[in-house]
Amino acid sequence: MILRDLYRMAVFTKVVECGSFSKAAAQLGLGKSVVSQHVLTLEKSINAQLINRSPRSFSLTEEGRRFHEACLLMTEHAEAAMSSVDELRAEPRGTVRISASYNLSLNFLIRALADYQSLHPKVEIELIVEDTISNIIEAGFDLCLRTGWLKESRLYAVRLGSFRLIPCVSPQYLQHHSLPEKPEDLAMLPWVIITQLPHPERLDMTRTDGQRRSVKISASVRTNTGVAARGFVANSHLVGLLPDYAVLDDVREGRLIRLLPDWSTEEGTISALFPHKEHMTPRLRLLLDHLRGAFQRHYAGTVVTAR
Repeated sequence: MILRDLYRMAVFTKVVECGSFSKAAAQLGLGKSVVSQHVLTLEKSINAQLINRSPRSFSLTEEGRRFHEACLLMTEHAEAAMSSVDELRAEPRGTVRISASYNLSLNFLIRALADYQSLHPKVEIELIVEDTISNIIEAGFDLCLRTGWLKESRLYAVRLGSFRLIPCVSPQYLQHHSLPEKPEDLAMLPWVIITQLPHPERLDMTRTDGQRRSVKISASVRTNTGVAARGFVANSHLVGLLPDYAVLDDVREGRLIRLLPDWSTEEGTISALFPHKEHMTPRLRLLLDHLRGAFQRHYAGTVVTAR
């Protein structure tokens, strides 16, 4: 029944747009009596009068005005769905301006963008690598990639994947220290701290069985980038809390060692933020799909992250 009513709702929207049954009938290629019957049947279906009818006037009732607003949204979304298919058939072209952090760019995004550009050579990529968070609209970005725990904003977000922060050390660390056995042991170690984190000198960790611990740590080195933090960890006896997606290969190949493998931070998201979704270009829509698939393929089933 709802499928028939959806068609009648579209007819009703055309009647309101034209301001008369006869004009709507002409545009729809239907008889005036057929259009009138569709609206009458719709009124019976929702048990409300939508249009005040008389030989010389045409007006919506209060119920009709509210119902028309909902019907208008339905038809607009339907038209957008049809046009989106047409857009995707066309070869994407133009420029996509992107902002992303150093860590995410070096460990994931640059490779994914290179693959995308080879698939769509008429799309030009402009990548701005920065750890500061720019205003996406004022700075003129089409897309910003961010990692962490997003706050409410006017922007739209697409989730590409997830990550956790994990404590890591270099192999040379083991030449002078024993491995910690519990989170509290981490408070005694020398740390390199990423100042961009929400609580850089506090570790809120959860074990795979659900136990939670909060540990205060002390910084021997502070830096504002994850790339620099990884460099300090790899070349010293310092401990660092690093995103698992950035140290995946290092841990697998033994260049870094994960401490307390049963413990990790709360799961964060890797998100693509953009200012508009209603008028998204084909090149941007295809890029979002590509990035989401690329992240899932590369990091699915990672042995680094405790789940």
